[in-house]
Amino acid sequence: MIRVLEDRVINKIAAGEVIERPASIVKELVENAIDAGATVLKVELKAGGRTLIRVSDNGLGMDRHDATLCIERHATSKIRSDEDLFVVNTLGFRGEALPSIAAIGRFEIRTRTMDSDVGTRVAVEGGRLVDISDTGCPKGTDISLRSIFFNIPARRKFLRTAGTELSHCLEAVTRQVLPRPEIDVEVTHDGKTVIRAPAVDSIARRAADLLGPHGAALVPVEFSEGPLEMSALISPVGVHRASGRGASYLYVNGRFVSDMVLRRAVREAYRGLVPKGRHPTVVMDLRIPPDHVDVNVHPAKTEVRFRFAYDLTEAVGRGLRIGLERHGIKKPVATEARYMPAGTEPQSQPALPLARANWEPAGVPMPSPPPYASGEEIPASHAELGGSAAEVSALPTAASFAVPDTSSTGRVGADSRDLLPVPRFADLKVLGQLGKTYILCEGAGELVVIDQHAAHERVMLHQLMKDPDRHLGTGKRFLTPAVVDLSPSRAAALSAYLEGLGRYGFELEPFGGSSIAVKQVPASLSKIPLQQLLEDVSDDIVEGGKGRPVDDVVENVLATMACHSAIRAGQSLSTYEMRALLTAIDRVDFSVCAHGRPVSIRISAAELEKRFHRT
Repeated sequence: MIRVLEDRVINKIAAGEVIERPASIVKELVENAIDAGATVLKVELKAGGRTLIRVSDNGLGMDRHDATLCIERHATSKIRSDEDLFVVNTLGFRGEALPSIAAIGRFEIRTRTMDSDVGTRVAVEGGRLVDISDTGCPKGTDISLRSIFFNIPARRKFLRTAGTELSHCLEAVTRQVLPRPEIDVEVTHDGKTVIRAPAVDSIARRAADLLGPHGAALVPVEFSEGPLEMSALISPVGVHRASGRGASYLYVNGRFVSDMVLRRAVREAYRGLVPKGRHPTVVMDLRIPPDHVDVNVHPAKTEVRFRFAYDLTEAVGRGLRIGLERHGIKKPVATEARYMPAGTEPQSQPALPLARANWEPAGVPMPSPPPYASGEEIPASHAELGGSAAEVSALPTAASFAVPDTSSTGRVGADSRDLLPVPRFADLKVLGQLGKTYILCEGAGELVVIDQHAAHERVMLHQLMKDPDRHLGTGKRFLTPAVVDLSPSRAAALSAYLEGLGRYGFELEPFGGSSIAVKQVPASLSKIPLQQLLEDVSDDIVEGGKGRPVDDVVENVLATMACHSAIRAGQSLSTYEMRALLTAIDRVDFSVCAHGRPVSIRISAAELEKRFHRT
């Protein structure tokens, strides 16, 4: 039998769509403060937001009528008709956030407008209105939520540790205030300040405050084409992260988006400039006509749909490449489209009139503009590209291979049967080394090419997983602790795993704000720059923050340690060392990912004959 649901159930369903975790609440409340014109923003958190989230601002505030109405579903001041949905210029507009938040905790609003002598207090508990009264309060709005999911235990048990939830909350604040340097921001957790970003005069200074050393290293780029305007801070060569999450901050008309189209444009712009598996840091704000983007496709409003996705991708990628070239970084410009929305052909997709200064509104017939790619290439030398990449990835290496004992069978795991034409790596005949990076081998008439860094990384990870105490070595203590600055969200994530990292030879402790004091590191990693090591380790922890078991997070961290301990590309190996590496690979469990890189590729005799036109 079909029934209309009760409002209480409807509100909880809506809350499930909007509120994933405490960070979702922080995002919505900060967005509301920004829409209200706040220039001072304070966020107070306790237990990672699980017991208290409080957001205070000095914005416009609300009168008694609006304060009462704002907790009703779909009550909003941002839109009036369905046409308004396609020209949205504010961050919040659905009218779902506050009633959804009020439905899953103990909720309170204190607010006052500038021309009012008294404020209004509205209290809601688990979606039930318990009080509306006059109160004394400063101009602006103060919203607090206590005991998140107290009335929905099934949701509460899915929350992560306080450190993990805090990391997500800090990332939510960073995403909203990064492109708005005019806002004074302070975030406290359990009474301690974790973000302090005073109002500044540029996004570059704001990025330095919020993103740490990576943010301070970014270079500015400006680009415009027709109705498109792009303002960005981008990574120079040598600045990149191990994780894509939290590396790029992409905005459309001031709204943070997680969009495949823009991420693809960034990847293409940096192709060949950033080592494989690394991610550039990019802060980019695109300004396009509001009717060219649909922001109403997801309750969280982070996913959008572009009317001219294909052309936008090309224009953004071109703008980033031009910016990189202006900063002395040369690379070829692609002359063919690399992105195409599913089911769309290039010739049938309407062209975005970016090349025209006087563009016509949607619906007015327009001749197709000329192709954006000119067909010309920006010169690039091997030294410019290869040299920079080598400088970026060069790291201290392990002194020698630690070949495992021979007590095991020596058989490679079942998953490796497709890797080799012979039973074991040790059965391959070593032919030599190519480019000080690849080991060339022959087996059963086939050519096998082994990536020496990826192979040794697998060996090191296998050994670390099996016996970390033996292979990491004793810890190396510093006479005086070294202080490493991270972004607030990375520092919070790392702080949550300090005890676990201690089992692997690290001795770290919070040093105030987003700084970490390093007292000891594993001896085998002691020559690696601490900044890069801790950034990569914190990136791995953040990557494991979406409900993954602790063991998976530890495996990710060990993979990073293995990567830093492994021999590098560009290192000469003797025939003996190459054969020792092949023997070591035979003891590896290939079900362990180690960052997902392939160890070897095989080229059959038939493939060679085909390439030489012998067939």
